[in-house]
Formats: sequence, C-alpha cells, structure tokens
Amino acid sequence: MTTQPRTEKGRQTQAKLLATALECFAQDGYKASSMRVIASNAGVSLSHAYYYFKSKEDIVAQLLLNLRKEQYDQCSGILDEGNTLETNIRTVLDAGVRTLSGYHDFGPPFLRLLLSRDLSNDEISSIELELWEKVVSGSRPLPPLGIRRDLPKFLLLVSRQVFSAWAFDQSPQQRRSRLLMKNMAPVVAKFAVLCRLPVVRSLFEDVLALMDSGPAEIAEAAVPKPVPLRKQKAS
Repeated sequence: MTTQPRTEKGRQTQAKLLATALECFAQDGYKASSMRVIASNAGVSLSHAYYYFKSKEDIVAQLLLNLRKEQYDQCSGILDEGNTLETNIRTVLDAGVRTLSGYHDFGPPFLRLLLSRDLSNDEISSIELELWEKVVSGSRPLPPLGIRRDLPKFLLLVSRQVFSAWAFDQSPQQRRSRLLMKNMAPVVAKFAVLCRLPVVRSLFEDVLALMDSGPAEIAEAAVPKPVPLRKQKAS
C-alpha cells in the first residue's frame, strides 16, 4: 500500500519517483525496471523510495489511482445536467479512454490490481463507485426505483469487464474495446428501463450476484476440497 506524504516536499518526492518510474518503464520495460534503478534515476536513496512505494506494484496502483481521480474530475461537473442514462454512461467511459489512452501497456498490471484485495484497490473502487452513483442520480428520467440503489454497483462491475477487454486489446488504438464501450451504453440503458418489469428485475439481480463474485471466492470455489482418508479396519 502506498504511503501518503504529509508534507509538500514528500508529495514532490513521491511525484518525482512516480514520474521516474514511468520513464524507466517506457525505456527499459516494466520487468527490467527495479526499485533500485528507479530510486537511483530519481536521485533518491533506495530506503527513501521504499518509504513511499513498497514495490513496483504500489507505483502502478498510485498511477491508476491518479488516473481514476483525473477521470472523476473530468466527469463530475458534467453528470448533473439531467442527461439520459445512456449519455452519462458514455461520458464516463469516454473519459476513461482519454485518461488511460497513454497507458495501455499497463493494462495487465492494472487488471491484476483491480482483481486483488489490495487496499489501493479499495480506494480506486470507491472513486469509481462514487462516479457511477453520479451517473445514476444525474440521469433523467431516473432509472426504475427497484434497481436504482444497486445500479451504480452493476455499472461498476460492467465497466470492469470492459476494462478487461481493453487491457488485452491488441487491435490498432484498441478499436475493438472502444467499440464495445460505445455499444455498451445504449444496451445497459435499455436494460435498465426494462427492469421496470419484475421478470427483468429478477434477471438483473441474478446477473449482479453472478458478477459480484470476487476473484478470491471464485478461485477458492474452484479448488477441490480434500477428501479425508478413511482409516483401514484392522483385519
């Protein structure tokens, strides 16, 4: 977990380490860039670098957190204007593409972080969920009351699925995943309207429960439980 600086000098040092790490990643690759190299290039002692970032993964977590904050800032003033749900969803996804466009090489490390139980992931998820809450509350007409509370969480989980596609998209400028994002907004908006029907709302709840199974729970469920050995009876 990243240590948050308390002073302006500390914030400057952390920012310098982050910027230097990105330069090292771009020049030498993620795997070849050690914390020692990053600290040396930033003119910081290794122990001092470890105070701000415990590992390269922490640096990636801070980068994604910064990008999500940037996405939030881009959207927060636009989502309160009474747009349709479809328009608000597209606004958030488009802002995500803009902020992440220069960091596609970090897609897999980003995804590993989002699938982890790291505390940095909690902070990132909190920002994302608050953004999707603004999407729902700022939409007009408002989504059906029966799904309104859970819809932001549903949108967060759907966006994570789209992010997974983007992370491994090798098409030019990630055209395939961008097309997926473009088509997702009207489909989800129509699905939300149909949730006024009890049968569709029940389907929504089933899909939400399915998507909300965390990676750790899925992995745990996939591991076969050991069968206790029976003691052989003495002959």
